[in-house]
This record gives sequence, structure tokens and C-alpha cells, in this order.
Amino acid sequence: MLGVVVSRATRRPRGGIMAQLTARFRTENPRYAVQDVPFSVPAASETADLSQLINKLLAAGNADHKYVEFDFLINGQFLRVPLVTHMEMENISTEEVVEIEYVEKYMAPQPEECIFHDDWISSVQGTEEWILTGCYDQTARIWSLEGRSIMTIAGHTEVVKDVAWVKKDSLSCLLLSASMDQTVLLWEWNVEKNKFCSGSWDKMLKIWSAVPTDEEDEMEEGANRPRKKQKTEQLGLTRTPLATLSGHTEAVSSVLWSDAEEICSASWDHTIKLWDAETGDLKSTLTGNKVFNSVSYSPLCRRLASGSTDRHIRLWDPRSKDGSLVLLSLTSHTGWVTSVKWSPTHEYQLLSGSLDNIVKLWDTRSCKAPLYDLAAHEDKVLCVDWTDTGLLLSGGADNKLYCYRYPATASDVGA
Repeated sequence: MLGVVVSRATRRPRGGIMAQLTARFRTENPRYAVQDVPFSVPAASETADLSQLINKLLAAGNADHKYVEFDFLINGQFLRVPLVTHMEMENISTEEVVEIEYVEKYMAPQPEECIFHDDWISSVQGTEEWILTGCYDQTARIWSLEGRSIMTIAGHTEVVKDVAWVKKDSLSCLLLSASMDQTVLLWEWNVEKNKFCSGSWDKMLKIWSAVPTDEEDEMEEGANRPRKKQKTEQLGLTRTPLATLSGHTEAVSSVLWSDAEEICSASWDHTIKLWDAETGDLKSTLTGNKVFNSVSYSPLCRRLASGSTDRHIRLWDPRSKDGSLVLLSLTSHTGWVTSVKWSPTHEYQLLSGSLDNIVKLWDTRSCKAPLYDLAAHEDKVLCVDWTDTGLLLSGGADNKLYCYRYPATASDVGA
């Protein structure tokens, strides 16, 4: 029998301040489950107090139990203030038994590497073995996870603004670099996406083949193509797009594949558009009231996250018939949100970077404050990424690429 006060009565002293609340605790992790009965807890309890209570209950039933830090959710929202204050803010009755879910607390990301570049880092994308970066010094670079320079890829005549892995196997890789010199270069490094999509300041999206070839495509412009394009011929073969998607009225700032048949684009025209990749038809438009700098899609929760110039991160349902309906706003940055990236393994978590020099790790169940601020950068954060292996990456105007290991919870360490 657990030595804990069990009560369904709520007691309010003469002064009118709630002294005790009645709560029932539950968890989806059977390893940390406690008795499914109501407990009387102090109304002013905070996360640390409730965590201590759960650990006492677990220790009473298991002498080998080791202390675990927990986080607590009420109606899907993390507890970040005293219990009674949270219930009053969320209009939850203090006269009834409140159901509190608890989960193992997420650990802070641990810094692993700081990789120096020669100029601003505009873009980053990681895999389980390599890190690919784009830089304002007109190059792309491949790095090991330990920060060792593997290769410098030179070929652009202006700032490299974006990079992406297209295909990778044990023998060779295909990768892309996009630049302000108005070219996207496809590189083979020694390969199931056979297409890629690019967005540009010309307001257009273009779909291209990513299949290596020894033949140059026939140019759309013929002999009168611009001189700038003629200069790029020495870099390699020139090809024409498979399709051009027109619909944005300002620069396209971010583009991604939400699945094999759908493309999502964000623009400075305050819209996010969803396109049919096969037909090129516009499927739907999500409308905001500020410039969109970045967009990310999570196949786990089927939500889009956007970063804007008004400092907010917004979550959208891309299937919503009401294209202006924002599901949730995350507000903590004090500068433009330049980059957002969903976790590839956790449906609630995402990463954001901003001109305020801060990288923030979010859980959408705690929309009023991030889980952690990563304040290593000394200048603007321009890009973030999150790999399948739990590596958080950020690059900025301080010419530094930071790598953080994120095990999520203590149980994941060494897993």
C-alpha cells in the first residue's frame, strides 16, 4: 500500500486560496506507471514538486528505482506555472479531479562540434554520415560529423544560398547547390528521388531531373540566352526544367516535397502554396499577413511549420479548406525567424533559427515557451537542420556551424 494521502475532497481555506487539488496521474510508459487513483496535491505544486511525488510513488513500489525527472501535461499542454494557476488560465475546474499526464523530461541538447567557415553559412543539411553546407564564399562543403573537412565544392560565381542531398548510397552521392548567380548545380560525388524542385527570386518554381546524363538539354532560349548563362557552361552540362510552376507574386523563399507527388512553396508574397508535382496544378493556398522565410513539413503530424518576418512560427494544416486558419503560433524569438525544421522522429518537436542569434527547440505542447534556447551563435542564425540520428545543426553569420547531440530523454542515452 502506497503511503500517500488519497482524497476526492478539495479544501479551500477561509482566505479563498486553494490549498489542495485532487489529481489523477497517468503515463503511456508502463515502466513509470503509478496507481490509477486520485491523489491530493498542493494547489501551488510546480513541475519539480510533482516530479518528486511521482518518484516517491515509484520508489515505494520498487526499491531499485532511480530518480527520473518528469514533465507534466494537462489537456495536452505542458505545465510551466503552478498547478492552480495553469488550471485557472486554461479554465479548468478546480472542483473536479484533474487528470495529469507525465512523460520523461526532455534533456537539453549537448554541444558536440563548432565548425568554422570562411563566411556566412546560408544553408545546412545533415545525413547519418555527412554534413553539407552552403556558404557566402560561393562554395558548398562536405564535412564529417566530427567536423573534418571532406570536400570543398567550387563552381558558383555568387553566394550559395541553399544545398541539398538528392541521393546517397555507399558508393556515390548526388547533391545540389543553388546560388544567387541564378544557377542550380547538380553534383555527383565519387544515387529514390529522381527529380528536384527549385524556387527563385523570379517568383517561379522549376522541377528538374536529377538523373545524371552525358548529354546537354536543348536550351529553351536558343542562341539568344543571357550572357550570365553562357558563363556557366564551363561548369558542366546545362539542362532545362521538366516543368515551371507559376503563381507566386514575390520571391520564393522556401520549397520542399511534402510527399512524392506534392510540392510546397513559401514566398515573400505572404502565401504558402501546395502544388501537384505531376500536373503542375495549384492545389491550395495558405495565406498569412507577413513574409514567409522558411517552411517545413512533418509527415509524422502532417503539419506545416512556417517562419516569418514578424518573429512568429505558425503551424498549419495543409489539408484545411480554410487557407487562413493557423492551428498554433509559437512566439519567443525577437527577430525574423529565418529557418524552421521539424524533428524527423518526434511529432511534437521542431527547431527554429532567427536573426536574434538564437536557436530554439520547441515542443508544440508548450507553445508559450520553447523547451530550450541554444545561444551559442554570436551573430544571425541563417539555417537549421535535424538529422534522423538526433543531431541538431545550425549555421549563421558568425561563420560557425554548431552541432548538438539531442538524445531527447535520459532513457535514449546510449540506446
